[in-house]
Amino acid sequence: MKNRLHLLALALGAGLLGSACTKKPQDAPAPTAEIPVGPSITGLVQPADAVLGVSLVDDNTYQPLGTAVPDGKGAYRFDSVPAGTYSLYFTTRHGYVPPRQQAVTVVAGKTTGVPLATAVQSTAAFTADGSVYRPSLIDLSIGFDGKTLPAPSCFSVLLSDDNYYAPTPAAHTYRLYLTMPYAVQVGTYPLNAASTYAIFEDTKSGVFDSRLKLAGLPSGGTLTITAVENTTPFPRAVSGTFSFTGTSPTLGTQKTFSGTFANAYF
Repeated sequence: MKNRLHLLALALGAGLLGSACTKKPQDAPAPTAEIPVGPSITGLVQPADAVLGVSLVDDNTYQPLGTAVPDGKGAYRFDSVPAGTYSLYFTTRHGYVPPRQQAVTVVAGKTTGVPLATAVQSTAAFTADGSVYRPSLIDLSIGFDGKTLPAPSCFSVLLSDDNYYAPTPAAHTYRLYLTMPYAVQVGTYPLNAASTYAIFEDTKSGVFDSRLKLAGLPSGGTLTITAVENTTPFPRAVSGTFSFTGTSPTLGTQKTFSGTFANAYF
């Protein structure tokens, strides 16, 4: 009896031992691979809703590496940027002067912080025969001065109630074109010259040109440039005041205008 029990115990022990030796161990979970972020570029723009995008361009190849959209606080970032030198370019909503492009040097293994970039809003207001106009659009006009094609060396600052950049554009009721040379500098210019003049277009009363004259009546006026931001790297902006008498070529009537504009992008 004892021999049988002993043999049974030995058999059970051998079975358990064999089972333990042949049992396949549980596969250990594979470690989660971390996605390398690499060197990053981080920055901030203000106002946050004025900048639509920030583009990163390689200074050596001049190839764009991508565009970052600022968040609600104006923060943006580029990840996994190879070491090297780059330039940042800012795209803004119409009515803002973009921040200047910024140079960035990325060092391997480090995050590069970029200084705050600020977009400046364009503003303007003027009167016509005492009626007040507050343009919702301050824009650059190239190739049209309110009547025709201006001289190639000139551009026009457009002041209007246009909203053609809005999701649902509506027809304008007025447009004022202030034409000046690209090489404009701080100073006062006559508004009846070949390269400096003003044209006002009203859907109700027609077109008024500062260069036209009526016998015995005043004409022309002045454009005073108070500030010019025209140094590289661009963008460029101009500010000033104006006062002129415009004449309608069809009605033979006149209107007097005066106003200001600030930070008009060109």
